[in-house]
Amino acid sequence: MERPGRLKGRVPHPITVIDVSLTGCLVRCGNLLKPGAILDFEMDLDDGPVTTKVRIADASVDGAASGESGQGCLAGLEFLGLPPREDARLRRFLDEERRRRRSADASPR
Repeated sequence: MERPGRLKGRVPHPITVIDVSLTGCLVRCGNLLKPGAILDFEMDLDDGPVTTKVRIADASVDGAASGESGQGCLAGLEFLGLPPREDARLRRFLDEERRRRRSADASPR
């Protein structure tokens, strides 16, 4: 999965969300983020962005990232107080993703 998003603090950071759950996500970004920092998070869904506060749980340089993407760092983000409306939208998105993956896995090749 790859979804565009943004982290907003003093300096905005474009990100690519590469894995997501109800408690947090893994993102690829262009700058090494500071663990412990709290930022505003947005991830684009089909019906608009999901927004919440996140804490940078971990960050590292991604040795496997291609230089062309300009996004050579990974960060694990922990959702802080995901609002109920955003939680419901994220749950729907995750359910739809699971259904899509099951359908793709079950389709004949």
